[in-house]
Amino acid sequence: MQACFDIFFERHLSNTFCGFVYRPDLENHPAEAPFLSTAIICLCARYLSGAQAKEYFGLQTGEEASHLYTPIARSLARATLDEPSVQNIQGNLVLSLSEFFDNEGSSHWMYAGTAIRMAQIMRLNKEYHQSHSLKDQEIRRRTFWACVLVDKLLAYFLTKPAAICGVNISSPLPGTDASLAYQEPTRGLTLQSIESFAGFPSDVGILPYLIKTIWHWGDMSALNTCNHRFVYKIAPTDPASPFYQRHDDMRRWSLSLPQILQWSDDSYSNHSSLGHGKDFIAMHFLIRSASCVAHQAYLPQLDGSSILVEIVDAAGWSLLHKDSGLVDVCVTNALETAELATKLIKSGAKTRSDLQSVWVAASLFIVSNTLLWIQYSNDAQYGTATLVQDAERGFDTVLQIMSLWEGHWTAASQWLHTLRAMRAMYRAAYLGDVDQSLVAEAAVPSSSPESSKFRPRPGDGFLSLHAASTLSESLRFLASDTSVEPKRLQTVWTQFATGWPHDFVSDDLYGTLQS
Repeated sequence: MQACFDIFFERHLSNTFCGFVYRPDLENHPAEAPFLSTAIICLCARYLSGAQAKEYFGLQTGEEASHLYTPIARSLARATLDEPSVQNIQGNLVLSLSEFFDNEGSSHWMYAGTAIRMAQIMRLNKEYHQSHSLKDQEIRRRTFWACVLVDKLLAYFLTKPAAICGVNISSPLPGTDASLAYQEPTRGLTLQSIESFAGFPSDVGILPYLIKTIWHWGDMSALNTCNHRFVYKIAPTDPASPFYQRHDDMRRWSLSLPQILQWSDDSYSNHSSLGHGKDFIAMHFLIRSASCVAHQAYLPQLDGSSILVEIVDAAGWSLLHKDSGLVDVCVTNALETAELATKLIKSGAKTRSDLQSVWVAASLFIVSNTLLWIQYSNDAQYGTATLVQDAERGFDTVLQIMSLWEGHWTAASQWLHTLRAMRAMYRAAYLGDVDQSLVAEAAVPSSSPESSKFRPRPGDGFLSLHAASTLSESLRFLASDTSVEPKRLQTVWTQFATGWPHDFVSDDLYGTLQS
């Protein structure tokens, strides 16, 4: 158990869960938090070596140990379903992330939802907890912010609206671990006030800045979730549009960061030496990918099929229209993200460990589509040999990084499967090069022996394949909602490779897409 606790504190406590556990309390009294302790084993046993798994659990691999405890954690989750408490919220959040890594169908969303509902009924989003000690008040704040982070993460990967609304949040951002240990009162910094904070970053730590960054990134990814281009009637270049305003919020936030929080090799080295390298890397990947997640909807796909279907968006723009400003922001940030990833993966083991986080995973997944667009669209401005080479190298780096994560995260196999399908679709659309091997490639299963029974599938809780009439929509179909039945990747590829959309697009379908 202690080995799993050590892994949890090193890999996940701050970066995903906002430091919501006071380490001495958990290590000295694990029996007082059975659900949380068991969920931590589920999440972290996967990282154990074979020798450690045999010594600690009598099993051959860490993955086996994780699977051994998963049914126990699920049972504890069901048993405490109607018992809101801080520890049960924490247990559900940790179990949710474990199920997410195991490529479960929908259980991660359910456990995260239970945690959020518990936090809401306990009003952890408010400062109504003065009857508790200062330490417990801070733990409650951190637990709430952990709910926010997991909510934003799953909302992106599952293409769903976030459950927590910012207008109802008045809980201050977390303080430093030292202030928690010393039981100091909160500084009262909020999402709204941190941008004008006049103190030193060391006074509050990096975590509040990471949370604020994730919040803005989540606002941009929410545009992608709602398929904003076909929802908002205001052009994205109009200062009154949600797209413009949210992107400008992230731009201003990134420019307002103190110098020590701006990216540089020295700044990363300093944060890494303090144990915050993972948070620092995540923050900068999110800043860059936030300028791609919604912008790439405006990358014109001029393949031979898409140009046959003249579709306009809600603002009246043709899907073939190219706005140089939007495309430049998207391409520049995708290439910067890829360049940063390439540099970091070539560094030492510590840097590669800091690179492994759900936020970096989301960012790499986001920019991959833009990197593929640069490679295959033959754009007059961005199709130069140098940029194409940079994009190819960047996409290969994404595949390399996610391949390194497959040993611990089954979900990484699903991401790789999706990215390869996207690349094959680009090659088929622009080069006429059909990769028949992908048609027969097996879907990525869950790694758990008791996988979630429900997975959405086309026509049963998910977009029907027949609604994807262009390359852009097909790529969106592939990349959205990782909880959907994995076989959909093979299905959409088969549909595309066997003649779609030339003899597939009908007048009835076109009318449906315009409605």
